[in-house]
Amino acid sequence: MSLLSQMFPSSPAFTEKDIPELSGKARLCHYLLLCERVYLVTGGYSGVGLEVCRVLYHRGGQVIIVGRSQESYETAVKDIKSNPGRIADSKPGSLEWVKVDLADLTTIHPAIEELLARIERLDVVWYNAGVMFPPVGSKTKQGYELQWGTNVVAHFALHKLLTPLLISTAASSPTGTVRAIWVSSIAHTRSPKPYGINFDDINYAETRRFLSWITYAQSKAGAVLLADEYAKQSVAGAAVEEDGRKKNHVISISVNPGNLKTNLRRYSSRLSNFLFDFILYPQRLGGLTELYGGLAPETGEEEFNGGYVIPFGRKGEIATYVKKGLTEACTGKKLWDLLEEEVKPYIYNRCES
Repeated sequence: MSLLSQMFPSSPAFTEKDIPELSGKARLCHYLLLCERVYLVTGGYSGVGLEVCRVLYHRGGQVIIVGRSQESYETAVKDIKSNPGRIADSKPGSLEWVKVDLADLTTIHPAIEELLARIERLDVVWYNAGVMFPPVGSKTKQGYELQWGTNVVAHFALHKLLTPLLISTAASSPTGTVRAIWVSSIAHTRSPKPYGINFDDINYAETRRFLSWITYAQSKAGAVLLADEYAKQSVAGAAVEEDGRKKNHVISISVNPGNLKTNLRRYSSRLSNFLFDFILYPQRLGGLTELYGGLAPETGEEEFNGGYVIPFGRKGEIATYVKKGLTEACTGKKLWDLLEEEVKPYIYNRCES
């Protein structure tokens, strides 16, 4: 029933009209903070990411798009600015681009270091970019299977570099408003048994018969695990005030944006696209789902920290066996520790957390 609900979701209850102005006013206790809200979206110039950026921009947010193609970014800017979608009477924010190739870990550190020198806060980050079903044998520059390396390893490295700014922003922001959104998929329910990650051969280098859908599903389980683990770390590591209370911390959530008509399926066969077309939805709805995870008040509640959002903007549950791995085999911490060692050479130990 849960899978059917995600494949054939009801209409979104959280839409553009529910998103407030993001131009800078935020109430903290009895004070009114005047600060420009900053949002970062990987892969924000196409598909679901484009829809997220469209809404953020036309609601007045400072939007940072991370990607490798300046041409694609410039095309997206024209699209976003000329087409506000279903948003009216709002003052636009700003758009900027940070060049990062998620298939090459060496590009992440210098680009993010330069970005961090320019911005003083980061309110929400969407780890949205992804690769699905590339040609068999596709690898990243560092030799990872392309889907695993792009969807999981690169986003982990990026998160490590952004973590200090997220933490400092959370400490001075309203509770639950600073968030890390890890984009997963219903495909995580088809990830390798018993717990979602094939730790013995994550890149399937030793597997005779390589199937792209398995490593794609595994990469989406990886997003779920990282969201859960960072939620735990964020709470545990929150600084303590003089009165003994902990400061506000970063909320970490995984999201299934839905089965959507986007260019993510560019590597899929014509037959596959034809057969699945009847259960695919407009990418705008996926954008609303990701925005629900990043901006809706109820997804910022502490009880939902580490939670999972399903289409089109509802609280849901991850696959039972993936959850069992988190609780019984500590798969979230195991993956975190593994990735931490692997990305160290590429982030130069900048982050202590």
